[in-house]
Amino acid sequence: MGKAVKPITLLISDNVWARHGEVIRSMVPNISPIIYEGDEVLPDEVISSIDTVFFSSDLWPERSRGFVLSILKATNLKWMHTFSAGVDSPFFVQLLERGVRLSNSSGATASPIAQTTVLYMLALSRNVRAWFQHQEKREWQHHNFFELDGARLAVIGMGPIGTEIARLGVALNMHVEAIRRTPTGSEPCSTFSFDQLQEVLGRADWVAVALPLTPDTRELFGDRTFASMKSGAHFINVGRGELVDEESLIRALQSGHIAGAALDVFSTEPLPADSPLWDMPNVIITPHSSAASHESRLRSEDIFLEHLQNYVAGTPLRNEVHL
Repeated sequence: MGKAVKPITLLISDNVWARHGEVIRSMVPNISPIIYEGDEVLPDEVISSIDTVFFSSDLWPERSRGFVLSILKATNLKWMHTFSAGVDSPFFVQLLERGVRLSNSSGATASPIAQTTVLYMLALSRNVRAWFQHQEKREWQHHNFFELDGARLAVIGMGPIGTEIARLGVALNMHVEAIRRTPTGSEPCSTFSFDQLQEVLGRADWVAVALPLTPDTRELFGDRTFASMKSGAHFINVGRGELVDEESLIRALQSGHIAGAALDVFSTEPLPADSPLWDMPNVIITPHSSAASHESRLRSEDIFLEHLQNYVAGTPLRNEVHL
């Protein structure tokens, strides 16, 4: 006889259950699903039974408050899988400190974020905003632009997202260098450790940041770091807003030392309406949405199913997060 699969009580969104409920039941025949259909905090008697959770992307951000508050009250919670790669929020830290196992969907968003990074570079290099402005005014107006072919790209952070950015940069015939904590030699470009950050930044025409937020990366990009960049370089942040001292970035943009920036993440989100970044013609702002493709959501669900299978089997979780 095969080993019995332990019963679990799983908190899961209605959308994900509709797509994968049959598969989940085949994995865990004695599962008790708690299907989250609204946006409110669940009753205490329901919360007390929850021992596993899938925090899926369809809940973020509109339905996440009630879901998160329910999770925080779930004293019997043993394991949660989250759609996001970033787990620097105090919410995740609190769960880990309680002894809850946590895994994430690292890798699910690498493709759309990397492609969005290429979009930023193309848009800034060609001053696409000027083309759009001329179109709106029905003006037949030419302007020259710079090619990415042959330009130097520095990718800071070589997790799945940074690695895919580097790969696309190489495919565009850019000269790509990267920074990561411990180079492995398997990267798609020349890769250096953080003690060579200033030198790599000084050679780059484009800097793309895809780092996680940790105590030693918080505000890594400040006055000194921007000063080490080549005059006229462009800056892209698809990591975390807190990696950047925004006042330092604004000063570097206003002085012209940094020629332009594309920012998907900010230290305060939504970006306050009085931020000078809104009015800068050489800045592209997107609302933390570089990963928001339909396909990346489905990939994060597939990663959850893989982890669920391993969890009930008692085998290691590929993307488990540790304090």
